Amino acid sequence: MAAPMVKISSARIGFMLCAFLLPGLIGTFASFSIPAPLVDEMHQQQALDAVLNAPNPAAQAAAIAALSGNAAQAAMAAQAGMSNEVPDTALVDPDTAAMVQHGTGPLPARVAAAAAHMRVEELREARDEAYKIRVMVITLTVLGALFGIAIMGPDKK
Repeated sequence: MAAPMVKISSARIGFMLCAFLLPGLIGTFASFSIPAPLVDEMHQQQALDAVLNAPNPAAQAAAIAALSGNAAQAAMAAQAGMSNEVPDTALVDPDTAAMVQHGTGPLPARVAAAAAHMRVEELREARDEAYKIRVMVITLTVLGALFGIAIMGPDKK
């Protein structure tokens, strides 16, 4: 006696694809956001270290000026009515740059205060990113479940 031929439902195949592909896509998209605050902190710390490790006063002045980015670009953006956000060329956020550029006290103390401020900001950004990732995972999981239910549909027997 021959074994009965098993028919594989396209709805069940679609459901299995949802069950395995959707979590993989969620993880893939989430993985792009996870290291962003850490990488940003590393770059900002390098910029602050460049201020302290400058070989001469002229290089130190240039490193301090570079913290807030290109002044000409910021002026053009302001004149065009664009947002006063950090210009693309800024090495650190505006508050951190201002602490070094316009603060009082010895330069090492200003840089240390700016680094501490930068770490607090990066921690806040990391928490914001984590929240956004959680919302994305929850949303895509619910949508995946709804899609799976729609694919399975009512029993057609």
